[in-house]
Amino acid sequence: MNQLAGPPYGSLKLNTDGSCIDNAYEGGGVVRDYTGVIILAFSSSFGIGNSAEAEAKAMHLGLRLCSERGVSISLMELDSLFLVNCFNDLWDPPWAIEYILRDCKNLIPSHASVSHVFREANGLADRLEAHGHTCQGIFTFERDSLPTTCHAAYQADLLGQPQYRPL
Repeated sequence: MNQLAGPPYGSLKLNTDGSCIDNAYEGGGVVRDYTGVIILAFSSSFGIGNSAEAEAKAMHLGLRLCSERGVSISLMELDSLFLVNCFNDLWDPPWAIEYILRDCKNLIPSHASVSHVFREANGLADRLEAHGHTCQGIFTFERDSLPTTCHAAYQADLLGQPQYRPL
């Protein structure tokens, strides 16, 4: 499967990402249609926690925002294989994220799938997550109001180009 491919014709895809720096964790994500056009994007700081909590909270926030806006996704992609496997009941989640994943399962449409993508195919979500470091609370964006730090990642996504960041 092409890691940079969009969702099937007529459907929507949610990509999320989370990270933790010095115990401060944040997340971000984007919902796009099958042509790559942004339907909804978001960044948020979550407080104090760890990387697993950051990934889970970003997933939860994305699904909650979709639910609140009546947006029905058919595919969700994360670059955390750990979280994907916990969500898909392949691994037991740590207690700190178990309740978050349980709520995510209640929010996600029954026909939607959750799968892993490599970080290079999750560039815009990664940039939105990084923007979360500068946020206090939840910020939502449309295509024309993306933070300037996200413009290049969005263009690369539209062109189907992988995005690399320094290690």
